[in-house]
Amino acid sequence: MRPFLILVFSGLLAIPALAQDSKTNAPTEIPKAAPESSGLSFPVSAGVITAPFVLTNGYLYQPDTRAELGEGGKAVYDVTIPNAGEYVIHAVVDAPAEDSNSFFLNFDKPPEDPLMIWDVDVTNGFEERVVSWRGDGADGSDQFVPQKFKLSAGKHQLLIWGREPDTKLKSVSIRPAVEKK
Repeated sequence: MRPFLILVFSGLLAIPALAQDSKTNAPTEIPKAAPESSGLSFPVSAGVITAPFVLTNGYLYQPDTRAELGEGGKAVYDVTIPNAGEYVIHAVVDAPAEDSNSFFLNFDKPPEDPLMIWDVDVTNGFEERVVSWRGDGADGSDQFVPQKFKLSAGKHQLLIWGREPDTKLKSVSIRPAVEKK
């Protein structure tokens, strides 16, 4: 009787875990009642991740060498934006060196090289950074700081593609852009 109870109890513990797994790739939404300063935050595991990105210990990264546009790993996140407007992306990243500190990034269509390179300021472990775009600037001197994305209400895809090895991404937050007064 005791082995049977252990089996039933362990089965009950597994049910919430299975329910959680089924939501992993569901579209993520910014709540309609959210105040303007809030946004949508999600871990990198919430998207569809393809090699050579590696998902481990709650973050993703691309091992080995630098990748040209389209050759690196891909992370795709389905999001729903409740209100049309300008948005910025905050992310928790670990960019350990100047040769390990960038991604390609865009909404709804593949990023372009070199315009849509996000050069991450070097970090000391995981730190929050705001996404910028290189544009016509240079490495370490991006043209669009921060990059503001004009998004319509509705469904969108955030595309993050690998560029340099060992640049680690842990979480993403899409927030309404705040105008400075």
